[in-house]
Amino acid sequence: MNRRNVMMKTLQIILATVLLTTIDSCDRNNCKNVVCQVNQQCLDGGCYCADGYEGTDCNTESYLRYTSNGGTFNVVETCYSSSSNFFNYTCYVIPSTQVNRVLINNLFGIVASTTAFIRTDASTGKGTFIEIPQQQQGAFTYSGTGNYNDFTNRMTINFNYTYNGGSYQCTHTFYKQ
Repeated sequence: MNRRNVMMKTLQIILATVLLTTIDSCDRNNCKNVVCQVNQQCLDGGCYCADGYEGTDCNTESYLRYTSNGGTFNVVETCYSSSSNFFNYTCYVIPSTQVNRVLINNLFGIVASTTAFIRTDASTGKGTFIEIPQQQQGAFTYSGTGNYNDFTNRMTINFNYTYNGGSYQCTHTFYKQ
């Protein structure tokens, strides 16, 4: 073996050792030996309410804040482009078959039904973060993330979408009725 090959082999061994040491040290801080209660999940060695659940005992279903009072929202859309755009519509949030999801009917005033995921914030223990993964309805493609404010009963979602050849970044403020 020439000197270059020996150096390459040595470097490979060093990198493999560092990688294995890093993986082993991560194992000490993970959830390998942590047992969480019902409706909880482990994150960085601690137990937190799983997505869709909240409360001190993680037995409250988060979707209830979105669907209470019939889940009716008046929505104001504000887009950021060369010309300001304001659009209003009404939508309806209903329970899904899964506790960590809701369905939003009439989103954008045109989409029949959209799946939205409820994420539980580990720092607050509340399911106030909402995520709408990329979805497509005909020529309309959209995704968004936002939060529900319990004090104002408002949900704000920032959307990115394409429609009729244009790309938009818009904020939708949902006012609970």
